[in-house]
Amino acid sequence: MVDNVNPSSQFHPYIPPDATPQSGNSRGLNSLLDKARTAARNNPGAVLGGLAALAIGAGLMRRRAMR
Repeated sequence: MVDNVNPSSQFHPYIPPDATPQSGNSRGLNSLLDKARTAARNNPGAVLGGLAALAIGAGLMRRRAMR
């Protein structure tokens, strides 16, 4: 069986020269940070509880590593 398909077209589809690269779109991280800030502003108790849990967990991990 002979493969007559151009192999470069399977892995590198045509992209117009004036297209914006996907890495140039940084809105994803900013929107995620905005959502996190809004959630923290609306529910500060959950944020403080989460930070306390992280601090306790880090202390327990540190104590285990020192043994």
